[in-house]
Amino acid sequence: MNTEVVTRTGTLPGDLVTAVHTTEALEIAVEQVLAAVRPAVLTDPLSGALRAEESLRTALSGADHGTGGALGQAMACAEAACEHLRYCELQEARLLLVAARGQLVRAHAQRS
Repeated sequence: MNTEVVTRTGTLPGDLVTAVHTTEALEIAVEQVLAAVRPAVLTDPLSGALRAEESLRTALSGADHGTGGALGQAMACAEAACEHLRYCELQEARLLLVAARGQLVRAHAQRS
């Protein structure tokens, strides 16, 4: 059985597949939530924030929380952003999501 995955950076062996899926799923969720909680997009801030929180928590639920380094910091930022989204604190959540995005970029660089 072939356990290799092709990503933006090339082919990875099977033991790195989980880390790649975690990083990419979290990266996609962070980008989608950042786009979803832009002030110009939100017609109903409470509903939008709750949907954004739910999608971010879903991405975090499959992540390995024992990870250290940049990926661990990105996950911590995303979890903190979830808490701010719960209380509809959109500016704070966006700030944490931008920080998470930066840490995800570092995680990609560390893998390369």
